[in-house]
Amino acid sequence: MASSRTFFSLVLLIFFSCLLAGSNAQDGTECSASLPCKVGCCSKFGFCGFGADSECDPGGFGKDYVNKTTCPLNVCCSKHGFCGTTEEFCGNKKVSRPSCTVDKSSKFKRVVGYYETWSASRSCNRFYPEQIPRGVYSHINIAFASINPKTFEIVPAKKEDLEMYKRVSALKAKDPNLKVMIAVGGWTFNDPGPTATTFSDIARSAGAQKKFFDSTIKMLETYDLDGIDLDWEYPEADDRSGRPEDFANFPKFMKNLKAALKKYEVSITLPASYWYLQHFDLKALSPHVDFFNMMTYDFHGVWDKPNEFVGPYLNSHTNLTEIKGGLDLLWRNGVDKDKVTLGLAFYGRGFIASSSSCMSPGCTYESGTYAQACSAEVGVALNSEIDQLVSEQGAKATLNKDAAVKIVTWGGNNWLTFDDEETLRLKADYARSLCLGGVMVWAISHDTRAGKYSMALSRVAPRLFTSEMATEEDDGYVTDVEEHKQCRWTNCDENCPSDWTRMMRSGPGAGKNEYMVNGAGCGGRGEHKLCCPAGNKPTCGWYTHNNGDCDSGKSCPSGYKEIGSNNEYCHSQGGGFSPIRSYQAACCSVETDNMKLYSQCDWSAKVASSTWPSCEKATCGSDVIAFSGDGSGDAMCWGAWYKGGMEDSKKNKYCCDQPEEDKKWKDCEWQGMTDWTDEDTGLKFCNPSCSGGLTMVAMEHTGCSGGGARARCCKPGWTTSTTRYENSEDEYFESYIKLFMADPVCSSNIFFGNPLKARDEQSVSYSNGTLASRQIWGIGDIQSFATEQYMEKMVSELFMGTPRESTKSIWNNTMLSYSEFNSLSYANLHDYQQAQGYDYYLQLGTQWPRYVVCNLGSINAAIKGGDGEGDGSCTITCACTRDDCCDEDDDICIKWSKDGETTALQKRGEKKSYPWIAIDPATGAQASLPWNAPSYPSPGDLNVNTERTHLADAWRYDPNCANFDPVVIDLLPNGPTGTMIKGYENDHPFERKMPAIWGDDALLGRLANGVGDSKFIVPFDFFTVSLQQTNAAGQTIQNMLMNTLGSKTNRGVMTLMIKDANLLKEKLWTLRDDLVAPTKMENLVYGNCPKDALDQIRKVLSVYRYHLRPAFLVKLKKVVNDFRDLLRIAEQHYASTHGGASPNAVNHFDDWLRTTLERMKELTEEVGNQWLPELARNPAVTGNAVDNSIRQNLVRAFSSLPDIDTTGFFP
Repeated sequence: MASSRTFFSLVLLIFFSCLLAGSNAQDGTECSASLPCKVGCCSKFGFCGFGADSECDPGGFGKDYVNKTTCPLNVCCSKHGFCGTTEEFCGNKKVSRPSCTVDKSSKFKRVVGYYETWSASRSCNRFYPEQIPRGVYSHINIAFASINPKTFEIVPAKKEDLEMYKRVSALKAKDPNLKVMIAVGGWTFNDPGPTATTFSDIARSAGAQKKFFDSTIKMLETYDLDGIDLDWEYPEADDRSGRPEDFANFPKFMKNLKAALKKYEVSITLPASYWYLQHFDLKALSPHVDFFNMMTYDFHGVWDKPNEFVGPYLNSHTNLTEIKGGLDLLWRNGVDKDKVTLGLAFYGRGFIASSSSCMSPGCTYESGTYAQACSAEVGVALNSEIDQLVSEQGAKATLNKDAAVKIVTWGGNNWLTFDDEETLRLKADYARSLCLGGVMVWAISHDTRAGKYSMALSRVAPRLFTSEMATEEDDGYVTDVEEHKQCRWTNCDENCPSDWTRMMRSGPGAGKNEYMVNGAGCGGRGEHKLCCPAGNKPTCGWYTHNNGDCDSGKSCPSGYKEIGSNNEYCHSQGGGFSPIRSYQAACCSVETDNMKLYSQCDWSAKVASSTWPSCEKATCGSDVIAFSGDGSGDAMCWGAWYKGGMEDSKKNKYCCDQPEEDKKWKDCEWQGMTDWTDEDTGLKFCNPSCSGGLTMVAMEHTGCSGGGARARCCKPGWTTSTTRYENSEDEYFESYIKLFMADPVCSSNIFFGNPLKARDEQSVSYSNGTLASRQIWGIGDIQSFATEQYMEKMVSELFMGTPRESTKSIWNNTMLSYSEFNSLSYANLHDYQQAQGYDYYLQLGTQWPRYVVCNLGSINAAIKGGDGEGDGSCTITCACTRDDCCDEDDDICIKWSKDGETTALQKRGEKKSYPWIAIDPATGAQASLPWNAPSYPSPGDLNVNTERTHLADAWRYDPNCANFDPVVIDLLPNGPTGTMIKGYENDHPFERKMPAIWGDDALLGRLANGVGDSKFIVPFDFFTVSLQQTNAAGQTIQNMLMNTLGSKTNRGVMTLMIKDANLLKEKLWTLRDDLVAPTKMENLVYGNCPKDALDQIRKVLSVYRYHLRPAFLVKLKKVVNDFRDLLRIAEQHYASTHGGASPNAVNHFDDWLRTTLERMKELTEEVGNQWLPELARNPAVTGNAVDNSIRQNLVRAFSSLPDIDTTGFFP
């Protein structure tokens, strides 16, 4: 974000200088430097007046005498023609500010926070997306994307940023109301360079805009972003590459942008200073943006000191007084208050006061405070650093209520202001008083590790939508309830449902193709049809008619149940005029599911020694589903014909043994009796029918007229439940975790390259120790890849998403069944990720799941606490001899200590001469031309204040063997007053021995390490004459070349590194074949210390990977560029003395350096080729879950080493 500096003072000073000049003015119109005007100012032509230099016309000047008729941003025009906002300009005119009653608990529609992608690569106090507290911000703006100045397409500022885009966007998974936007541009975007005019170029060209819009939409879609924040901070400003046309073009550009992005949000940043804000046409811009981010900070800084109109006076960069003035510029231009977002700062600006006796606002200062370790900028301290300062210095912050800032002083005359929860509340309440739509923070990534200031912001300025996740976790299981429908009789004259089967009659008396029907209770108005649901069908029949001597169901076969009855055409029971008739029983087999409920029931009068029709003699000890004088239809009991009916106890009972709650007839009721009465009989008309979904199990004629009957209708309540995974993904997880755990090592490279292209275990040829490329992938290879992919996805969902209980159970049930991984429960691994392994989790980001999958043994050991045997730590247990550690020409000999640190035996950092005899291959002539390396600072020589950043950026091996990358530590963990960690030294990115080696190769036209011949041979006298030319200080070019490598006067190119890693790096650069001593490795591999052999191999890999780090490459590129520039100067001398001929020194150096870096990669690979296959044969390694996973991961890592990136090395 930009520095919003106040320039009203400049205007005031000009204004008053004119007034003062008038006091000594002459009466005439002519004037000069010694004869000032009485009124107005003297022009360069010697005439008095206001002239065209007046900023504005207060009335009566005329357009020929002013720059503009009115002032920009509707500020006031004084009577003397100058623009400003104070009383001297405006008189009694006041700004009409919006006003609201302050409710301290009110919430903001927007709480915007900027996240700096580079904050993850700071030397210390790194801040990662996952550290952003959930629920605080409504919008997170990722800062900053760039724009290709040639194609006008939006691009990441650096390729590593794409990873950060994914990680910030992934936060929305746990915060549904969060929006993530990409911020484009920034305060340095208009610095002199390729992008200085890019925004202006786009704004003036429809074609450029289309390219920008198309690429922006693609980026938003690709990374699941919700909008764009345009950070063009300096349109029209001629001091920042602006053009006059920008003022009119910017709103048109924004209109087109908003139209192109449609559903996406669009915001822009605004400076709070009149000087830069005057170039924004606020009224024209407002309709085309969703909101403005007002940068109400950086009002003051070290830039004030050389400014004669502002001066070096102590003042806060976030003081409320100037915030009010900055916002007034918006109100003067009718900006919608709801679109305004007030800028807040999570960093402070500090000064070194001129005197410790004057430490208040308005006192003078000499410079900015020393650069802090992490922010690395003079006069700046991140809030995380301020907390450390306060703690280290025992300082106390005091409140300046008028400015709404905290002031902290230390060390006599250090003065710094910042915002904490108290002052953030004051500013948030001020935003409330103006009815603003929100607040904004630059930057989230300045916060402490625990997000202290974001959490403070959430208390004083909570966002409107908290979007808490559902408190009830998804367990991931689905219970499928299958309803088992039962065969049933239809209602009278009703057909079977379309997907049911109409049952055929079987058994005695069954006709061909005869269906099961029953007219009982229908009174001649149709008949019931027996229907069964799809599936297996029972066997049904009528039992039995016997020429009218019906046997009332006595002949129902075993395994059958009576489900209906009919007494039509059956003789009377009991003889004479008895109303009781025998009946035929409809019986069905009950072995099928659709007869299961019938199988549990019987009619009591039939079961109890066949007491029917004397139903009163039968009892029922089970569930009684129905009491009926007519049983299943026409099975009439004695007394059932009485008009008044009979008591239930005397009726037939439908008895069911239903012990299971989900397998029974339920909710039974009588249906079918209408409200209509038969006038002849006084009985009701009845229709034995059941409403939808119910099944008729009994009938009763009592009370019904004309042969009708009521129906006993029950719900067939038989269901079976089966539990399955709600997400089919869990089924795959369950399958693949079992496959993986059968051999829990990874088959594809752990961090680099396409896993499909990586080599698997079979790629290692143990016969010759080489890593051979596979030409064809087999089924097993693809299966291994798929297995690992599902494992990574499972870990991602478990530990980076919102896991289902089902997925947790799959993980626990599988993982805990293995004794060597029995500490890897979901809960333990979750706690590890949030505590002991938190730094790895943050550093690895989207690679974290891969790390977990490929290092189960190491993590299990770490959680258990380790037992010193394969526990994942890298404590060296085998002593190293001098022959194993040191070489005759080493500057220093190091030896292992128990904790893996190193001890210096000879002081480093002194200047050194590397003897070199140049030999002319043509004549044999020789010249002694030593390469004299200047002295360089040791860590103890570094100033703990001014070089604090350098001391906080020290590299070492990771003590965790599972990590193959070097890590950074702070050599002053307790601050400048604390004790410095020993065992480190400054590393030269381009080793000091290399120029002499290059000289030998250049004279012979040889590439590095004799790998081939170069097209270029550098002449003998280029070294003996041209490189010996001197500068004004008497330094030869040859000596200046050595200075480019790093020295006390060229410290910035060096990096602190633990000494044994530095020694190994020197071996790698000088292309030593024995990067690790063969004798030592044999002792470790074949002896009792194979774990230490793994560590030695890992260290070689770590040192090579150090060369892949962006921070290192920046320094190496500078060294190479400076080295080449000096060679070119020497080449110019040579050409001037050899008729314009080129010595081709730069050409040879370029080829030689390329092959050096290539050979470094090859030598690194050879270490893996030689020793990893040997360790694969060692049961002590393969039988240990920790060591075996590390070995396998090393195989993958060595098999796909990236090249060292030389982009920009050879311009």
